[in-house]
Amino acid sequence: MLVALANALTPILLIICLGFFLGKKTDYLDSPSLGALVSNLGLPALLLYSVLSMQMQVFSMLKIIAATVIVLAIVALASYSFLKILKLPTHFYLPPMVNPNTGNLGIPIAYALFGNEGMAIAVVISSVVQISHFTLGVGFMSGTYRPKQLLKNGPVIALLLGALLLSFKVSLPAPLMNTLNMLSHITLPIMLMLLGKSLSSLNIKESSKINRATALSLFRPAVGASSACLVVYFFPLSHLESSVLIVLNAMPVAVISYMLAIKFKGPVDEIALMILISLPTSLFTVGFLWWFYLKTT
Repeated sequence: MLVALANALTPILLIICLGFFLGKKTDYLDSPSLGALVSNLGLPALLLYSVLSMQMQVFSMLKIIAATVIVLAIVALASYSFLKILKLPTHFYLPPMVNPNTGNLGIPIAYALFGNEGMAIAVVISSVVQISHFTLGVGFMSGTYRPKQLLKNGPVIALLLGALLLSFKVSLPAPLMNTLNMLSHITLPIMLMLLGKSLSSLNIKESSKINRATALSLFRPAVGASSACLVVYFFPLSHLESSVLIVLNAMPVAVISYMLAIKFKGPVDEIALMILISLPTSLFTVGFLWWFYLKTT
């Protein structure tokens, strides 16, 4: 079992390390268009292909969306209370505490551990988290947000289109499905390399804040996984749906939180530390859950 987990996670870590190396030594991943390509084309194609190819039921999709929203709400309440105890400003620290890195880390891990069906569930969960990034994340850090931005978000559009096609039982022609499949195949490696590149460019100046960043980093995956475990206990999800929900909510602080902190002049160095520390913490949490729960129930 431990060998199976190592076999699943090792390629992910190697591609992240490759992205880190390329980010340090080359300019291969420097173009912002590469991230836009993944967000606006690759990830929507992956989402559409995954939910349509496995013929996910609309009711199942709605259950996953509802469960994800409830988990995020519980994490938000717990994080808000924790930040108040630490006397930290919630408008900068709450978004990175609530929103996990379900995109360029969570989806590949779900695919590695649970296969295509697990990945389909993961992209639905990740789409909900993306909505949270562009509402809670942008709204809290900037003080305002524009709901119209969601209408320009590729994964959100793909999620709505997929739900619409499934509702009316519309099947896309085979050549179009094959095209979506080919596009989806380029998405995961690029997402992982971009994560490595982002980690290579994090700017950490004040190591004196490491204790506080460590506490927040340990809190994020622990409360995320615990909240998901609580929700799946009461929510009518399948074992696979429950497992993917738990794993994705155990993910580390999302890199987009660092980008938002730069944009809105937040505690950039501390959030960078949170990302670096929460990454191994999350992988350990996933390994623990896989060993003691996800493979034995």
